[in-house]
Amino acid sequence: MKQQKSLKSLDSLLVIWSRKSENDKHNTIQKYYLSKDIAKKYRNLSLNLKAIEFYRYSATLLNEIKSFGSQEKATFYYELCEFYYSISNNKLFKNNLIKAIILWENDSNKYSKELVKGYSKLINNYLEYGDINNAKLYLKKNNNLSVKNDFIQDELRHQFKLTSFLYKLRISLAEKKNTASESSYKELTQYFINLKNKTNYLTYYADATNFYAEAIFSLGRTNEALDLLKASIIVHKQIGNDLSLITAYSYLSYFTRELKDYNRAHQSIDAAIHLISPDNFSDLAGLYTSKAIIFFEEKNYKESEIYFDKAHQLIKRIDNSNFYLLSYNVEISKKYFEIYEMTGNVKLLNKSFKSYKYSVKQFQDFYENDFFNPLLSEYKNLIIDGLLTLGLKSENSLVAIIEMIENIQSKFLLKNYLLNNKNGSVQIVNELSEIKTLKLNLASISSVQKNRDSLVLKKTQIKNNIELLENKLITKYPHFNSILNPTFNFKDFILKNKDEIMRFYVTNTSVFSIYISSQNKICLKRIDNFSTIKEHISSIVLNIKSKKPIEKQSKALYNSLLKPFALKNDEITIVSNSFLNEVPFELLIDDEGKYIVEKYKINYSNSLLLYDIQRKHKNSKDFKLAIFQPNYKNKNLNILPFAEKEALYLQETFHSILFSNEKATKQNFVNGVSNFNACHLSMHAIIDENNEEVSRLVFNDENFYFSDFYAQNLPLDLVVLSACETGIGKHIEGEGLMSLSRAFTYSGVSATIHSLWQTPDKQGYEIMQYFYEFLNDGLPKNEALQKAKIKFLSTAKASELKHPYYWSGFVLNGNSEALVSKTNYFYSILLGLATIGILLFFFLKFRK
Repeated sequence: MKQQKSLKSLDSLLVIWSRKSENDKHNTIQKYYLSKDIAKKYRNLSLNLKAIEFYRYSATLLNEIKSFGSQEKATFYYELCEFYYSISNNKLFKNNLIKAIILWENDSNKYSKELVKGYSKLINNYLEYGDINNAKLYLKKNNNLSVKNDFIQDELRHQFKLTSFLYKLRISLAEKKNTASESSYKELTQYFINLKNKTNYLTYYADATNFYAEAIFSLGRTNEALDLLKASIIVHKQIGNDLSLITAYSYLSYFTRELKDYNRAHQSIDAAIHLISPDNFSDLAGLYTSKAIIFFEEKNYKESEIYFDKAHQLIKRIDNSNFYLLSYNVEISKKYFEIYEMTGNVKLLNKSFKSYKYSVKQFQDFYENDFFNPLLSEYKNLIIDGLLTLGLKSENSLVAIIEMIENIQSKFLLKNYLLNNKNGSVQIVNELSEIKTLKLNLASISSVQKNRDSLVLKKTQIKNNIELLENKLITKYPHFNSILNPTFNFKDFILKNKDEIMRFYVTNTSVFSIYISSQNKICLKRIDNFSTIKEHISSIVLNIKSKKPIEKQSKALYNSLLKPFALKNDEITIVSNSFLNEVPFELLIDDEGKYIVEKYKINYSNSLLLYDIQRKHKNSKDFKLAIFQPNYKNKNLNILPFAEKEALYLQETFHSILFSNEKATKQNFVNGVSNFNACHLSMHAIIDENNEEVSRLVFNDENFYFSDFYAQNLPLDLVVLSACETGIGKHIEGEGLMSLSRAFTYSGVSATIHSLWQTPDKQGYEIMQYFYEFLNDGLPKNEALQKAKIKFLSTAKASELKHPYYWSGFVLNGNSEALVSKTNYFYSILLGLATIGILLFFFLKFRK
């Protein structure tokens, strides 16, 4: 009912909004309040992307209204900071909170209460993210405010003091200043004891005790920590705050469990369970999980399983997941598996699988609600690690496990992009939110008024509208839609697969590899020496740039990553993530002491889902190449010395279309894709590793931004990015490199060739020249690139040019099929001879 009411209210507001003229400046204030109200409605419906759109519009209008004072603006920024906090966008939470604080500081006497609240939130945030210096700065501001406002009421003065003591304590603990920590804790405790009415200030004392007790417990002062918690529990009982008391019991249970005093650990957690409301499913699930862990550590696996079951069932009863629930369920999933390992009870494998499966659902729910937090990357890696560890023991579940992992990888990337992109995703956001709003309307009708026959027509109309919008989305974004609605079917993928694929998964502590053979078999292994592999990768990256030897690390990586698998042929597709994407596998050295580029034709992809899209693309077999080569006369960029030579060579050799100098425009590129099937971009690429939104290709007229690709339809067979560092992008754990090459793939390009580092211009030109020659001979793209590199190595006159820095940087991402159909002259000659033979036979026969 509440949801239905919100939807009706939103519909009314949107009708009013649509009637407002964009040019009606007299209504700017009305439009401001209206857009803010619409943002709130979208927020209440968990349509956060649309809420962001209208909040941004409100912010624009707010800056136009000169009559608004500091309070109105500060209130808006504070509302915005709370919204961003709710979706865990820490950067924008902090930015808007600081804006509000600056405005309040203009009249600190009037806004003392607001400043105390704002400083507290900001200090807590800085401490949470380890920014001690800024935490100190705002604590000093808080203390100065307290001193300056001696006339304020007692209640606010006590909040000032206790806030100051608490954050002074937390800063000392973070800086590991034991004496200062003890002094701050005593100051806070004494101040609290002297208060006549302690009820309103108990949380300050409770938080301080929990933080301080945990710190001294870790230092080995266990009895002192236990005594502090016992004293805190007595105070809680006197005041009567059950929720705070439950937290104190939980800490006491944790401490005693760590000391292996399991009886006292059980007593404490039981006391907490006795206090909690049976309807508080979330906290009760946490307590049951803690109880189960105590039993697990006692090796009482039967009771442990019972309480994990209780916790898991409660978690499934909660509609809206949060990080606590996700963390509980991931822990439960892991412990089910560990109980299996201890007992050999196979049913625990199934429980672990089902529990992880529910963790995947929780994870997906975050994204369905437009929720993004960097911590989700950590949870995703924990889920993937757990599922793959499970897969090592349960081959029957492996196909389902890989399918789940590939689909959540795609959702992770998509939501990160949509929530952080301000420009390129607006249309997509609008259409997705409209679909979601209609689905909410449909759900409201089904649940509230499902028995009324008069609503059947309305439900049908809504379903039809949803279908129309979804079809529109597929039509407008045919390739990106596969990422919007990932439906990767791993079983079908294996059955249709004819390639040798190595799929690597990097989690927080492990590297897993799945070998998918061309005979439809899969093999999962955990690769040993995670930290060593990471060190080797880092060392190779550094040595590449400085042209130092890499043989030792390359041999070690070959032994770890490829040697354990019996590869069936000389072609490999590498699908990987994280730091494994930082080096080309071609430079690995095998047991014979040779670079594996001499043995294997290699191509890459970022996920099995993307590779499935790439290889379904059918090449035209009609090689029509376009070359773009800007001159950058009006831009502050260096001319690429070999760019013109490269462009002219390609034009003359392959009768290609050349867009040079002023014709090398973004518009000509976008408009011309229907006239060619391959494109060579001999230009600069600029990558901002901290902000992928501004990463771009630099055409002569304007930039082609990373975000522009997602709404494009570029059905090209190949794009060669002959530019600087086009494969390098923002490094996101679990998602590979956020590169321009990947962006092209989302826009429909079947394959790209790009550089992982700044390949020298002259050597890059030579390799590209060889590549196109082999490509024009009818070789597949992966073989053409392989032979180009081998030819470069064999013809390099100086030995130093054989260093991988010069030849291995260019890699093929995606479909490796040939672009040129060539007649096989050997078979043609045989066919001709056979035909002549048959004619001669009949001639001789009939002549007789």
